Amino acid sequence: MINRRKVLGVTLVTLFLLLVIGFEPCSGHGRLIEPPSRASAWRYGFNTPPNYNDHELYCGGFNRQWQKNEGKCGECGDPFDIPLPRPHEFGGKWGQGVIVRNYKPGATITLRVELTASHMGYFEFRICDNVQAKQDCLDKHLMRIVSGTPSIPHANDLKTRFYPRNGSRIYDMKAELPADLNCNNCVVQWKYVAGNNWGICPDGNGAVGCGPQEEFRACADVSVGAKEGQDTRPSLRPGQKPSPTRRPDASTEPSAGGDTDEPVEEPPKGVQYMGPLVAIMSLFLVLCGFAALYIYHYHGGRIKALMRWNREKAQKSGAPADPASPATVSDVEANAPVPPPRTKRISNQFRDIGAQESSILSGSTKRQSPLEIGVNRKPGGSD
Repeated sequence: MINRRKVLGVTLVTLFLLLVIGFEPCSGHGRLIEPPSRASAWRYGFNTPPNYNDHELYCGGFNRQWQKNEGKCGECGDPFDIPLPRPHEFGGKWGQGVIVRNYKPGATITLRVELTASHMGYFEFRICDNVQAKQDCLDKHLMRIVSGTPSIPHANDLKTRFYPRNGSRIYDMKAELPADLNCNNCVVQWKYVAGNNWGICPDGNGAVGCGPQEEFRACADVSVGAKEGQDTRPSLRPGQKPSPTRRPDASTEPSAGGDTDEPVEEPPKGVQYMGPLVAIMSLFLVLCGFAALYIYHYHGGRIKALMRWNREKAQKSGAPADPASPATVSDVEANAPVPPPRTKRISNQFRDIGAQESSILSGSTKRQSPLEIGVNRKPGGSD
């Protein structure tokens, strides 16, 4: 019994670890909302395609980034191994170059990030003076973080990083733009390196937050030093006019018969509930498996005895036995044939017949002796 319990305990622990390691998180993580990123600009009135998964730009996932792409990621959060231009890079579906903010060179700007699922780690912000925004260009201008709220500062925190240590919420930060930066269409990159995975640190020790971590990225189109009223967006295709970037007035309503360039895309119904539903169903199936293992190891004998008792009870009550089940000795003894009842003799009419007596009964049920038979027999008559 002790060995069986040990085996069951090891099995349950193994299944639990496989469940935790094998499942990827289904919930959202975070988005850049100030300045609004290319994926989130539609939420703030800009004429860009909607992206209902703008909080999931995580390089395709941890396994895809680090096992398949060797840690590489698209500049704006797309998987590295998809064809160019990637969806959130310039020329892609959401990379339309729509300017969302205009700053002055060397200004202190507001940055705002909404975390829907906190993974610790840190934020970094970069800016490139080219709309193509390759990573080597972004790395030239790593912005310095002036302040942030809410914040729990540590002595070893870097000036170019903000550490979100207050869970899932909106974080406001202040950062400095380079004083010598002047561009009509710059790209601000938000990079979020999580810190909730266990790994090997540079000193050789293992700890949470070391080694490869999950990453999130987003890009926003801004201008630095552009003159007011100047159109700073290059056209995506020759001969096409850029779409307006002015935020629509909330008080004005579209005309009933107005034409639109593209049909309004409705949010998919039920998609936001698919992840939690799959997680709940998976957890339910795992719990059912654990319950079955527990019942089999600890109560299997009782269940078998109860089933055998019910079968014997049904057989004794006259219920037909299952033809598929083999017959046992107890079943044969219980179903043995019963001999028919013996007929009881009438003692006042029958008795033992002697050698000299006739077996013919008279009307009075009295047997006649041979002498009486001879006297009563007529001469020449027959019996």
